[in-house]
Amino acid sequence: MQIAKGKIQWRALTSVLITTCFFMLLLSGAMLFVAPPGRIANWTQWTLLGLTKNQWTALHIWFSAVFLIAAVVHVIFNWRPLLGYFKDKATQSLGWRWEWALALVFTAAVFLGTLKNLPPFTALLNFNEEIKASWEKPADRAPIPHAELLTVAELAEKAGVELTAARARLQAAGIKGVADQMMVGKLAELNQTSGQRLYQLILGAPRTSEAKSAGGGPGRKTLAEYCAEQGLAVEEVLARLKSKGLKADEKATLRDMAINNGLSRPAELIEIIQGR
Repeated sequence: MQIAKGKIQWRALTSVLITTCFFMLLLSGAMLFVAPPGRIANWTQWTLLGLTKNQWTALHIWFSAVFLIAAVVHVIFNWRPLLGYFKDKATQSLGWRWEWALALVFTAAVFLGTLKNLPPFTALLNFNEEIKASWEKPADRAPIPHAELLTVAELAEKAGVELTAARARLQAAGIKGVADQMMVGKLAELNQTSGQRLYQLILGAPRTSEAKSAGGGPGRKTLAEYCAEQGLAVEEVLARLKSKGLKADEKATLRDMAINNGLSRPAELIEIIQGR
């Protein structure tokens, strides 16, 4: 392959740049389309193709900016051919053309259809929501949305663990740079881990593989399983929990429900379930 010598062809450069940016926008857009919500992605340190959601977002923003600039330059270079699309074919003067009218109608239809939640535009958006929701698992939930923005001290309080004990557990697990007022997300980034893992360490929770081999305490049972063992009606228990202002899900484990409702241990939840 021979390399052409001479001056840079700016028209060619902008065309190639627009093309490469388009493919990068296609890739990053697809990754963000299937990505979980930020509260899950940031908490679990979610990655796809080795990049986090924040990194994919940054790439998408930057390539959008470059694409926009290159597109403006491309329009300037091709102003006369573009202007020709707005001219009458017979008279070659500015006049009515069905092509640009249809383009405007199509643009308006997409704009209004999306804002008004009209089909078929809702189908794509609903599909997107289903994909995002599929990433969420009860065991991965943070005690509150965006808990990675809490300080270590605040997260320990949410976990119902003394700050000194929380600090000791983190340090014993080899977590570096532990500071009471440091944001959990920053601490996780510093140690190349996730906020979810730090929370598990603060709780003194075993890793997932250890938890599976350790057998089943009541906290590891789902609400439905526990009710079945105790001969309780799930509907009545759900109503009792909700009457106490607690979030309840029969598919969630008692431990996760206790954490999500700010209780220090599953035993407190069991007392409410039993109606004590």
